[in-house]
Amino acid sequence: MNGMKKTNTLYWIYSFCVGIALILLVVQNYFSLDEPNILWELRSGTGWSRFYNLFIADGRPIYGAIQMGAIEVAGTLANLKFLRIISVLFTFLFSLLIFNYLKKKGVTAPVAFIICSMIFSIPGFSVFICWAQQYSHHFSSIFSFYAGMLVTAVFAFRLGEDKLGRSTENKYIFFAVLLQLFSLLIYQSMALSFVIPAFFTLVLKRDVAVKNRLYFLASVLFLFFICLIVYYKLFQSILHSSGIAMTTRGTSEGIDPLFKLKWLMSILKEASKLHLLLLKNSLPSFVFSLVMVFILIRDLILKRFMDVLFLFLFAALLILPHLVIAVSWGASRNFALITLIFIFYSVTRIFELLPSPPVAIAIAVSSVFIGLMFMNILEGWVKPMKKDYNYLHEFAGKLPPIQRDTLFVGYIPPAWNLHEKKSFLKYYYDEFNAPEFFRIWPIVPGLKCLYQDTHPGTNMETINKYLRIDSVNAPSLKNKQFIELNFNYQ
Repeated sequence: MNGMKKTNTLYWIYSFCVGIALILLVVQNYFSLDEPNILWELRSGTGWSRFYNLFIADGRPIYGAIQMGAIEVAGTLANLKFLRIISVLFTFLFSLLIFNYLKKKGVTAPVAFIICSMIFSIPGFSVFICWAQQYSHHFSSIFSFYAGMLVTAVFAFRLGEDKLGRSTENKYIFFAVLLQLFSLLIYQSMALSFVIPAFFTLVLKRDVAVKNRLYFLASVLFLFFICLIVYYKLFQSILHSSGIAMTTRGTSEGIDPLFKLKWLMSILKEASKLHLLLLKNSLPSFVFSLVMVFILIRDLILKRFMDVLFLFLFAALLILPHLVIAVSWGASRNFALITLIFIFYSVTRIFELLPSPPVAIAIAVSSVFIGLMFMNILEGWVKPMKKDYNYLHEFAGKLPPIQRDTLFVGYIPPAWNLHEKKSFLKYYYDEFNAPEFFRIWPIVPGLKCLYQDTHPGTNMETINKYLRIDSVNAPSLKNKQFIELNFNYQ
């Protein structure tokens, strides 16, 4: 018992140090994508009447309310740093929830710690930490994972665990459905965490008869899809009562099955690399893929066909929304949960061949992946976006006060690879070093917010009326004298 307490104390101390270091890293002044759009509309009084309707149309009304309320309370782009602190804490909480669940299911503490440290380090969760607008994603994942734990406990008797009493089963299912519906109304993709506890249990209970495992799977998936149907009906009711049309990307128009299959295979290929490394050197990614291929071949040789089937079945479930919409992309946050189950699957298989490591080794292995996470966050977010923020803040402060004469600002957008040229990292599509379209998007509202912050006597009506910001190539700036804002400053 004393040894266990000592082990837990070491993990807590290590996690606390990592958390403090990560908070110090992300507590910088910067913003991402549509954060300034939301903030400026909130300042202008149109945020809740326009932007919130977009969240309703996406089927995420609770997410929209939480997000917009927090940005409104933050008040400035600089204060978004406090939302990133919340993201760090809730990412730790989600990892801790998984850690405790794995230990409960018989995984040793060092192996569970390595798994959860790697999960904590994946780029998809780094995005949640770095992008203040997404601080609430883990509200959804935590509620959904816990709902999945309750449902798994109800049906685990099919896998040889103790059967719960009828009243307990009913209570668990009732609260699981409520939590899952709440999670879906926050963020659908992360609400797919519901099935992860079942996947963990199926893989760890591989000696159970195939028939019992399939009964267990069918029971969990039945409740999972019931929740999805109820959510969809609730979503339709909200749309009808509010008079808002559903976002078009939520339809199935234009789906090419062959394209979707090819796209899914590319996602699984990324996940097989554990999606941890953004290094331009492809050797580490190749090594991870090779290890995954070895594990799958070994499982097939050992006739663990059901485990391999479960891996790919649950991978498809965890990308479900993107398999049934017309437009999808390979952003890391979209397949963070797939990567999570690949990490679990591969690490548990590796430690079938190796003895469970001591605490010091577990912490050392975890430190490698957490170190990579720190590099990705520093190089992919903090350094470039802090430079952009400081450059734009300084530019706004130097602009003259508006005196009933229109002030024209012409911006030259940043090159899509502006920061990548000086980095040893390889960034992903719309998160790590966003492409030109997404980097143009926040310039106008971002400059307006910073102009008001640096010129506190100027109200938003005056800024909207007399501060004109557009591309230097825009027709509105022709034959006008404008102040140039060139983002290609390096």
